[in-house]
Amino acid sequence: MKKILISSQTQQLDVQTMVAQGISSYELMERAVHELYANMRTVCGKVDGKNFVVVSGTGNNGGDGLGVARLLIHDNADVKVWVCDFSEKMSAECRKNLDLVMAMDSECVTMLSKTDFDELVIPEDTIIIDAMFGTGLSRSVTGKYADIINIINRSAGKVWSIDIPSGLFGEDNACNNGAIVNADATFAIGNMPLSSMFAENYVHYGEIKLVDIGHDEKSREAMSTEFNVIEEDDVVRHFRIRHPFDHKGTFGHAFMVTGSRGKAGAAIMASKACLRSGVGLLTLLSPEDICEIMQISVPEAMYETNFSGSFEKYNALGIGPGVGTGASACKYVDAVINSGKPFVADADALNIIAKNNFMLEKLSNCILTPHPKEFERLFGCFGSSVERLHFMSCFSREHNCAIILKGGVTAISLTNGSILFYIGMNPGVATGGSGDVLTGIITSLLAQGYTVDEAAVAGTWIHGEAGKLASAEFGMVSTLPTDVIAKLPLVTTRLYEHNRVLNFCN
Repeated sequence: MKKILISSQTQQLDVQTMVAQGISSYELMERAVHELYANMRTVCGKVDGKNFVVVSGTGNNGGDGLGVARLLIHDNADVKVWVCDFSEKMSAECRKNLDLVMAMDSECVTMLSKTDFDELVIPEDTIIIDAMFGTGLSRSVTGKYADIINIINRSAGKVWSIDIPSGLFGEDNACNNGAIVNADATFAIGNMPLSSMFAENYVHYGEIKLVDIGHDEKSREAMSTEFNVIEEDDVVRHFRIRHPFDHKGTFGHAFMVTGSRGKAGAAIMASKACLRSGVGLLTLLSPEDICEIMQISVPEAMYETNFSGSFEKYNALGIGPGVGTGASACKYVDAVINSGKPFVADADALNIIAKNNFMLEKLSNCILTPHPKEFERLFGCFGSSVERLHFMSCFSREHNCAIILKGGVTAISLTNGSILFYIGMNPGVATGGSGDVLTGIITSLLAQGYTVDEAAVAGTWIHGEAGKLASAEFGMVSTLPTDVIAKLPLVTTRLYEHNRVLNFCN
């Protein structure tokens, strides 16, 4: 997993890296400058003759920007440097890079404390490099700094922020009423800020590019954090190897309550995704008036039209896709919650639970998969995304459950209270039916013996990666949930082969 460090920890990591590697603060900054510049060059190509405006603060973020300006000047770019020298304080590293820029081309530098802002003009074909404030900012930006940010935001040029868009806090921005840069891209140094995980901040971050500057990994590993980003290896190490004498019973028996008149499609997609994710047996409980449709569409599954009252023979349960919110659906949701079996609840099941608080209090050993509106119905509104994460953490720990809050970046709270993020950023799967597919995948994994935490993480990742493959083939506009199901074998085979190699080598 990739750790997300809070702002104070990133500063500590810089210091610990300098000590561990025997380098100075300026040497670490130089490393950052060259890596930033290399990453920027991959985006814009040759800089010779291109227009840049570097807007620098007086701290180390400004020093990074001035270092980039120095390299741009060296490569014959047309560079203007605006220094926000509204404070008498300037870090030694920032001062050193400013002096070097001045020695190369003093005429390109404008000290803004002595400038009429009405004279500041940014041509259309300009790349603006924002290096005013870093992740350590803790006060809303007002006054002259805000005026400069507003000039940046009104410009027609591309805006690239170094580390974090200036004016944005690294974590919680609920009380941030100041000016904030709206970047087209952010080059985050060594760490994805927590605030970059929240949809409301996308207008500020734009596309995020992570810049590795070789921080000391032992120091990073020693840092404790409740926030992490899921990587493929996290899923691979839990993915189950299959053996020659395994049989269908080995891979579990799933039971899903899905579908209603007019919503057979939700049941079909959920059940197909469940089967494609490796479950040994699948039984569906669906109304009699869609049973024929289901049997024709998913012949691999078994069907019941009347609930026997016992879940004993099943390994895991799934409920929600297309079931409606009528009396019979409410009865089934209550039965699933009281079954003692691991289960996943989605869609209509979540809406039923939201209307019946006694069900919410009884939740345990389960996975909830709400989108933001369903989350609000279940738990209410929160003052900020950070506050919502803390609630998820506490609820998951208290109820021994996982919550998957779906979105462009999906947040997952695990049974120990830790928070994981899956960075999907794929609007191609933002269509009705995608949640049904996720429910099927997770139900399958639970039935195969994965823990609640393992199924939540692996299910989210598998669904997301299959979605990326589908969108790559069919496009962001035309991808369907059934396209995602069709890509599941590619993802599961990739995981299986990776795990098999690891097991063979070890």
